[in-house]
Amino acid sequence: MNGAKDAAGLVREMNGRFTAGDLEAAFALLHPDFRIQQPASLPHGGWHHGRAGMAEMGVLFARHWDRTITGPRVLDGGEQAVQVTTQTWTAKATGRSATVDVVELFTAADGLIREIRVFQQDTHALLATLDGPPRS
Repeated sequence: MNGAKDAAGLVREMNGRFTAGDLEAAFALLHPDFRIQQPASLPHGGWHHGRAGMAEMGVLFARHWDRTITGPRVLDGGEQAVQVTTQTWTAKATGRSATVDVVELFTAADGLIREIRVFQQDTHALLATLDGPPRS
């Protein structure tokens, strides 16, 4: 595979579509058998299947946090790619935030993103943002 059809090209294309706010176009890059895994310890954790699962995961995440993502670095591995970003998660209930590196392993199949496995650097720090007094 090459060009925008390899995993790294797909990741870059998806990033551009999300950045442009075009969720429909971003989700169009997902394979019909798509699945994504987040750490089970997080409120939006576990395996999520299909475009609907990706959307549901986003809703679960958004109940708890706002997030900024900076510095995406994509490493090309043909049918697999690794993306490393720095993310700041701010808890909606407390206003507390934590910044962590996040590593995502992408797998492509049939010219689409088939799987994403997400590894946050410190889930304890992220969960700690949910604890404490609410923002005033």
